Parts: sequence; C-alpha cells; structure tokens
Amino acid sequence: MPSWRNKKSSKGDYLKRRSFDDGLALVNAAHKATHALYCEALRFWLGCARPSCKRHRRCCGDASRCLMRGLIYTPQSKRVRAQASVIAGGPRRIKPATHVEWFVRRSDMGSVFTWEFG
Repeated sequence: MPSWRNKKSSKGDYLKRRSFDDGLALVNAAHKATHALYCEALRFWLGCARPSCKRHRRCCGDASRCLMRGLIYTPQSKRVRAQASVIAGGPRRIKPATHVEWFVRRSDMGSVFTWEFG
C-alpha cells in the first residue's frame, strides 16, 4: 500500500462556530483587560481610596469604576499617550490574548469606555 494512503488528512474541522454567548464572553473579557491596561497607563491607582491599590501600585478593584471616575480629570494629551501605551501592551508590554482583544485595544477610547457588559 502506498504511503500517501496511510497519512491522516491535514484538513481540520474549520466549520466550527462559536455561540453568541461564547463570543460575548470573549468581547467582555477583552474590554475588561483593556480597561485594566488603561488604568495602569493613566495611573488611577494613585488617587484611589482603596489602600490595597496604592500598596500594589495597580487597581485591585473594578477597573471600569476607576476609569469612569478619573477620566473626566484627564487632559487630552495624557489620553493620547495612554492609548499608545495600551496598544503597545501597557507598561508591562502584555501581548493581547485574542484577536478580539487586539481589535479592542486599537479602537477609540469612547467606544471602549461606553461598552456595557452583558
């Protein structure tokens, strides 16, 4: 028997689709990770009322609340620098976990911050 007949097919199961709930969970996780990167880039833990945030020098609570509270006091020049930092992966240069997170990092700040978690 020729060897080419014994080989397994290299065709994968590419017809799999994720459900709506799985996709929504991916998008929510991407937005939460991006919110955390914006909190680190804008250093909102400096003015946080929680002592654990100041001790660890990162937001230990809900990053979305810190962003909404501190964003109105942030000048536009600092926002632009923070967006460039988030695209690069924050101060620690964290790579995006999924393509969805890669896309969310590059979208404008207004759409990132107005996302409602479902």
